[in-house]
Amino acid sequence: MNEQTYEPMDIANYLVSLALKKEKVITNLKLQKILFFVNAKYLLDHDGNSLMNESFQRWTYGPVMQSVYENFRGFGSDQITKTQGKFVFNPSDPFNAKYEDFDENVIPDSVKKECGEVFDALIDYDPFVLVKFTHSEDLWSDYKKDILNRTAPPYNDQEIFEYFKDNPKEKIWETDNAK
Repeated sequence: MNEQTYEPMDIANYLVSLALKKEKVITNLKLQKILFFVNAKYLLDHDGNSLMNESFQRWTYGPVMQSVYENFRGFGSDQITKTQGKFVFNPSDPFNAKYEDFDENVIPDSVKKECGEVFDALIDYDPFVLVKFTHSEDLWSDYKKDILNRTAPPYNDQEIFEYFKDNPKEKIWETDNAK
């Protein structure tokens, strides 16, 4: 059974909206790592079914969802202070795009709950501690040379699912597994 997948920006925007509501600091770097762990937990909880319709890339500071990075890159390393909307294009009139603000109602409450659990577990970590977690995983460290040469393949959800299924101590979103 294949479950619905979501736009990465919708999930990322939801995490940003949680940070804003809870008055927590979230940067693009921290967002990327929390998004990765949200994805990992979702894969485990849903028998390997994907949460998002895009793959994470292997970058120097760990996993990155490139579309999310691009949308929030204007904040640099500073705190993200607002969600990002999107342009919706009409295929029959591509020059007549309309801008829509993020609407969290595109995400079901059950997915919001799962995102919130990981968010709450990880939001107070320093972003470089989260980077360290991802660097300690074979999913990243086995590709270190390729990452430095910018030739590393993207992550795939199956390998993320298998890794965390086989390494339950790596589920840092579970408080008793925090390193």
